[in-house]
Amino acid sequence: MTAVSLAGKRLNIRQFDAVLFAVLAVVMLATRPYSLSEYIHLPETSLASFFVAGFYLRSRLAFAALFALGFVIDVVTIYVMGGSDFCFTIAYWMLLPAYGVMWLAGRFGAARLGMKPATLPALIAVLCGATFVSSLFSSGGFYAFSGHFPDASLAGFLPRIERYFPGTLAATLTWAGMAAIVHIAVERLTGRTVPDSSR
Repeated sequence: MTAVSLAGKRLNIRQFDAVLFAVLAVVMLATRPYSLSEYIHLPETSLASFFVAGFYLRSRLAFAALFALGFVIDVVTIYVMGGSDFCFTIAYWMLLPAYGVMWLAGRFGAARLGMKPATLPALIAVLCGATFVSSLFSSGGFYAFSGHFPDASLAGFLPRIERYFPGTLAATLTWAGMAAIVHIAVERLTGRTVPDSSR
Protein backbone atom coordinates (compact mmCIF):
# COMPACT_ATOMS: atom_id res chain seq x y z
CA MET A 1 0.00 0.00 0.00
CA THR A 2 1.21 3.51 -0.78
CA ALA A 3 2.73 5.19 2.27
CA VAL A 4 4.21 8.48 3.29
CA SER A 5 6.83 9.10 5.97
CA LEU A 6 5.86 11.83 8.41
CA ALA A 7 7.51 12.66 11.74
CA GLY A 8 9.52 9.44 11.62
CA LYS A 9 6.49 7.19 11.12
CA ARG A 10 5.13 5.45 8.07
CA LEU A 11 1.54 6.40 7.34
CA ASN A 12 -0.56 4.79 4.64
CA ILE A 13 -2.82 7.05 2.62
CA ARG A 14 -5.86 6.51 4.84
CA GLN A 15 -3.82 7.31 7.93
CA PHE A 16 -2.35 10.36 6.21
CA ASP A 17 -5.85 11.57 5.32
CA ALA A 18 -7.05 11.05 8.89
CA VAL A 19 -4.08 12.90 10.38
CA LEU A 20 -4.43 15.78 7.92
CA PHE A 21 -8.16 16.12 8.56
CA ALA A 22 -7.49 16.19 12.29
CA VAL A 23 -4.92 18.95 11.80
CA LEU A 24 -7.33 20.97 9.65
CA ALA A 25 -10.04 20.51 12.27
CA VAL A 26 -7.80 21.73 15.09
CA VAL A 27 -6.63 24.73 13.07
CA MET A 28 -10.22 25.63 12.15
CA LEU A 29 -11.25 25.37 15.79
CA ALA A 30 -8.42 27.72 16.76
CA THR A 31 -9.03 30.30 14.04
CA ARG A 32 -12.74 30.31 13.24
CA PRO A 33 -14.06 33.86 13.76
CA TYR A 34 -15.36 34.64 17.25
CA SER A 35 -14.05 31.39 18.72
CA LEU A 36 -10.55 30.90 20.10
CA SER A 37 -9.20 33.42 17.59
CA GLU A 38 -10.56 36.13 19.87
CA TYR A 39 -7.91 35.16 22.40
CA ILE A 40 -4.94 33.98 20.33
CA HIS A 41 -5.33 36.41 17.40
CA LEU A 42 -4.64 34.07 14.49
CA PRO A 43 -5.88 34.81 10.95
CA GLU A 44 -8.93 32.77 9.94
CA THR A 45 -8.10 29.67 7.95
CA SER A 46 -11.39 28.33 6.54
CA LEU A 47 -10.72 29.10 2.86
CA ALA A 48 -7.19 27.71 3.03
CA SER A 49 -8.46 24.65 4.91
CA PHE A 50 -10.92 23.77 2.15
CA PHE A 51 -8.28 24.35 -0.53
CA VAL A 52 -5.79 22.13 1.31
CA ALA A 53 -8.47 19.50 1.96
CA GLY A 54 -9.40 19.47 -1.72
CA PHE A 55 -5.74 19.17 -2.69
CA TYR A 56 -4.91 16.26 -0.39
CA LEU A 57 -7.98 14.39 0.83
CA ARG A 58 -9.43 11.82 -1.53
CA SER A 59 -12.79 11.31 0.16
CA ARG A 60 -15.57 13.66 -0.89
CA LEU A 61 -17.09 13.16 2.54
CA ALA A 62 -14.25 15.26 3.93
CA PHE A 63 -15.88 18.37 2.44
CA ALA A 64 -19.16 17.68 4.21
CA ALA A 65 -17.36 16.84 7.45
CA LEU A 66 -15.27 20.02 7.35
CA PHE A 67 -18.32 22.17 6.57
CA ALA A 68 -20.28 20.50 9.37
CA LEU A 69 -17.43 21.20 11.76
CA GLY A 70 -17.44 24.88 10.85
CA PHE A 71 -21.22 25.00 11.28
CA VAL A 72 -21.04 23.38 14.72
CA ILE A 73 -18.29 25.79 15.79
CA ASP A 74 -20.44 28.73 14.71
CA VAL A 75 -23.57 27.40 16.44
CA VAL A 76 -21.69 26.75 19.68
CA THR A 77 -20.03 30.15 19.48
CA ILE A 78 -23.38 31.93 19.04
CA TYR A 79 -25.75 29.93 21.23
CA VAL A 80 -23.42 28.63 23.94
CA MET A 81 -20.60 31.17 24.15
CA GLY A 82 -22.80 34.19 23.49
CA GLY A 83 -21.13 35.31 20.28
CA SER A 84 -22.75 37.64 17.77
CA ASP A 85 -25.32 36.17 15.39
CA PHE A 86 -24.98 39.07 12.93
CA CYS A 87 -23.61 36.80 10.18
CA PHE A 88 -25.92 33.87 10.99
CA THR A 89 -28.67 34.56 8.44
CA ILE A 90 -30.04 32.77 5.38
CA ALA A 91 -26.94 34.08 3.60
CA TYR A 92 -24.85 31.72 5.76
CA TRP A 93 -25.55 28.97 3.25
CA MET A 94 -23.66 30.89 0.59
CA LEU A 95 -20.64 29.47 2.36
CA LEU A 96 -21.42 26.16 0.64
CA PRO A 97 -20.49 27.40 -2.85
CA ALA A 98 -17.77 29.62 -1.35
CA TYR A 99 -16.03 26.66 0.26
CA GLY A 100 -16.88 24.44 -2.69
CA VAL A 101 -14.89 26.71 -4.98
CA MET A 102 -11.85 26.34 -2.73
CA TRP A 103 -12.28 22.56 -2.54
CA LEU A 104 -12.54 22.22 -6.32
CA ALA A 105 -9.57 24.53 -6.82
CA GLY A 106 -7.55 22.26 -4.56
CA ARG A 107 -8.70 19.23 -6.54
CA PHE A 108 -7.73 20.96 -9.79
CA GLY A 109 -4.34 21.94 -8.40
CA ALA A 110 -3.57 18.38 -7.34
CA ALA A 111 -4.70 16.83 -10.62
CA ARG A 112 -3.20 19.33 -13.06
CA LEU A 113 -0.29 20.96 -11.26
CA GLY A 114 0.89 19.08 -8.20
CA MET A 115 3.10 20.47 -5.47
CA LYS A 116 6.45 21.10 -7.14
CA PRO A 117 8.65 24.21 -7.09
CA ALA A 118 8.17 24.63 -10.84
CA THR A 119 4.38 24.64 -10.57
CA LEU A 120 4.07 26.82 -7.47
CA PRO A 121 3.45 30.08 -9.41
CA ALA A 122 0.54 28.49 -11.29
CA LEU A 123 -0.79 26.93 -8.09
CA ILE A 124 -0.64 30.31 -6.34
CA ALA A 125 -2.54 31.87 -9.26
CA VAL A 126 -5.23 29.19 -8.95
CA LEU A 127 -5.44 29.82 -5.21
CA CYS A 128 -5.74 33.59 -5.66
CA GLY A 129 -8.44 33.23 -8.32
CA ALA A 130 -10.39 30.74 -6.23
CA THR A 131 -10.15 32.99 -3.17
CA PHE A 132 -11.58 35.89 -5.15
CA VAL A 133 -14.50 33.85 -6.51
CA SER A 134 -15.09 32.39 -3.06
CA SER A 135 -15.21 35.90 -1.60
CA LEU A 136 -17.80 36.89 -4.19
CA PHE A 137 -20.00 34.03 -2.97
CA SER A 138 -19.49 34.60 0.75
CA SER A 139 -19.24 38.38 0.99
CA GLY A 140 -21.55 38.99 -1.97
CA GLY A 141 -24.07 36.50 -0.66
CA PHE A 142 -24.07 38.14 2.76
CA TYR A 143 -24.45 41.58 1.23
CA ALA A 144 -27.31 40.51 -1.04
CA PHE A 145 -29.26 38.05 1.11
CA SER A 146 -28.58 38.72 4.79
CA GLY A 147 -31.24 41.42 5.08
CA HIS A 148 -28.80 43.82 6.69
CA PHE A 149 -28.42 45.86 3.49
CA PRO A 150 -31.89 46.78 2.17
CA ASP A 151 -30.43 49.07 -0.50
CA ALA A 152 -27.87 46.55 -1.77
CA SER A 153 -26.33 47.40 -5.12
CA LEU A 154 -23.22 46.62 -7.12
CA ALA A 155 -21.91 50.09 -6.38
CA GLY A 156 -22.38 49.44 -2.68
CA PHE A 157 -20.76 46.01 -2.83
CA LEU A 158 -17.51 46.94 -4.60
CA PRO A 159 -16.13 48.93 -1.63
CA ARG A 160 -16.70 45.88 0.57
CA ILE A 161 -14.54 43.76 -1.73
CA GLU A 162 -11.88 46.45 -1.66
CA ARG A 163 -12.03 46.56 2.12
CA TYR A 164 -12.20 42.88 3.04
CA PHE A 165 -10.65 40.88 0.20
CA PRO A 166 -6.98 41.84 0.77
CA GLY A 167 -7.11 40.51 4.34
CA THR A 168 -8.91 37.36 3.25
CA LEU A 169 -6.36 36.74 0.51
CA ALA A 170 -3.43 37.37 2.84
CA ALA A 171 -4.75 34.91 5.43
CA THR A 172 -5.47 32.27 2.79
CA LEU A 173 -2.04 32.60 1.18
CA THR A 174 -0.38 32.47 4.59
CA TRP A 175 -2.01 29.22 5.68
CA ALA A 176 -1.78 27.56 2.27
CA GLY A 177 1.85 28.65 2.06
CA MET A 178 2.56 26.96 5.38
CA ALA A 179 1.03 23.75 4.04
CA ALA A 180 3.19 23.98 0.90
CA ILE A 181 6.34 24.49 2.97
CA VAL A 182 5.56 21.43 5.08
CA HIS A 183 4.80 19.38 1.95
CA ILE A 184 8.06 20.25 0.20
CA ALA A 185 10.09 19.84 3.39
CA VAL A 186 8.65 16.38 4.07
CA GLU A 187 9.39 15.20 0.54
CA ARG A 188 12.95 16.51 0.59
CA LEU A 189 13.75 15.21 4.06
CA THR A 190 12.22 11.77 3.59
CA GLY A 191 12.63 11.21 -0.13
CA ARG A 192 9.01 10.10 -0.31
CA THR A 193 6.06 11.48 -2.24
CA VAL A 194 3.33 13.05 -0.14
CA PRO A 195 -0.01 11.71 -1.43
CA ASP A 196 -2.64 14.09 -2.74
CA SER A 197 -6.21 13.72 -3.97
CA SER A 198 -5.06 12.75 -7.48
CA ARG A 199 -3.21 9.65 -6.24
